[in-house]
Amino acid sequence: MGTPLLPLLVVLQLLTAHSSPAAASPHISAVISQSGLDFAKDLLVSRAAETLTPLSVPDIERSMSIPLVGSVRMTASGIVLHGLNVTNSTVAVGETGVVVAASLARANLTMGWSYSYSAWVVTVSDCGNASIQVEGMEVGVSMGMKNQNGSLKLSVMECGCYMKEIDITLNGGASWFYQVFIDAFSNHIRSSVENAITKKIMEGALKLDSLLGNLPKKIDLDSVAAMNVTFVNDPLFKSSSVEFDIDGLFVPSNETVVPRDMILGDIKYALPLGSSSKMLWISLDEDVFNSVSDLYFKAGLLQRMVDKIPEQFLLNTASWRFLVPQLYKKYPNDNMLLNISAISPPYVRINVGRIDATIDLDVTVNVLDSGKIIPVACMSVSVAVSGAAAVSGNNLGGRVELDYFSFTLKWSRVGKLHTVLVQNVLRIFLKHLFVPYVNSYLEQGFPLPIIKGFSIRDAYILTSFSKLIVSCDVTFIEPGALFPVQTHGRFIL
Repeated sequence: MGTPLLPLLVVLQLLTAHSSPAAASPHISAVISQSGLDFAKDLLVSRAAETLTPLSVPDIERSMSIPLVGSVRMTASGIVLHGLNVTNSTVAVGETGVVVAASLARANLTMGWSYSYSAWVVTVSDCGNASIQVEGMEVGVSMGMKNQNGSLKLSVMECGCYMKEIDITLNGGASWFYQVFIDAFSNHIRSSVENAITKKIMEGALKLDSLLGNLPKKIDLDSVAAMNVTFVNDPLFKSSSVEFDIDGLFVPSNETVVPRDMILGDIKYALPLGSSSKMLWISLDEDVFNSVSDLYFKAGLLQRMVDKIPEQFLLNTASWRFLVPQLYKKYPNDNMLLNISAISPPYVRINVGRIDATIDLDVTVNVLDSGKIIPVACMSVSVAVSGAAAVSGNNLGGRVELDYFSFTLKWSRVGKLHTVLVQNVLRIFLKHLFVPYVNSYLEQGFPLPIIKGFSIRDAYILTSFSKLIVSCDVTFIEPGALFPVQTHGRFIL
């Protein structure tokens, strides 16, 4: 009996392990736990079993000398592997990659056979068909991954196939020939099938490498912002998980992303307690959220002209005639507009069990007088909100609530403003207009870095110092994206 493939491949990985360079600084880390690796393994093994059959094996020819007969030329042709029955499969993480091994209880092959030899001046020949039963087969592959210019490069370090026993049944022809043929061809058929399966697995690995290499390097959010999803650092292989580090910051949509070279020490991400129950853990640094707010601010999108509020009468100078007499005196019964502009990018802070944000605004009061927009006063407003994140589909969104605000009068052309009234108006505006407006965008969210064809399910969110962590399972929803059969299970990225 041969050496089991899984322990052998793991040992080979340990022997070829080498120290990795200092890690770069990712802003998103995605960790696949053991349950996620098992799910991915089940997908790959089921796909491999489907694509391996039918598998044609090259013809085999041999000549051998048989007493009383002479030199006999024998051929095994049309060898085809028809069915595979996978009984067990395992996945293990080594120092430099992942090892996948599968045990097959039974495999079936068919072939044709023929022989010919010369007896004096006559050529004697015969042919027939045969069935081959393989009892016990092990297939294993050891794969490593590296970061290559921001993409993942997969390589096969070891690949092998081992067949325990084969039983050849020949049909047709002379019975004397059967044992001769089996003795001459059993080992050749065994090695030819093992080599053919190994070659097919290598071809599958090349396709998987192409898939990984063609993963998008950015995910467009809209015409302004796109998430940079280039990989930084090599994948980190641990005893029961694999970590992928991603740049994660938002960049202008029209910008070509370039892999960053940010060597800031060895940064490692540890799974929270209970991690084995979920497949995927995605950790997002608060810099991810601040990078998109910075882009929107620089694009001039964090400003809005408001002409409607729930208490619409407040946007008319008549409502202010006793409190700001100069305003009503200069612009009697005129409608008003509020010009809301962020004076700096909103700043997001993430702490244990809490997400906060601060937005500094300029609120300019304008009067519509004879079709002209006339600024009459400006206030500096600092708004503090807190909120919670949620996953919808493959998007990370959220909602916020108003915590508090403060304001100061920057300038006025209509005298002093009544502080209490202004505070009440601002509270109405912020609570009933500003916050719902912000939530309408936050609820849409932005896409998490999930491979096409997969969907997040059963997600929950926790926060720690400066990080938001999404813990979830994954289901396979697009058979056409990778595999032809729909599958679901528990998985981590």
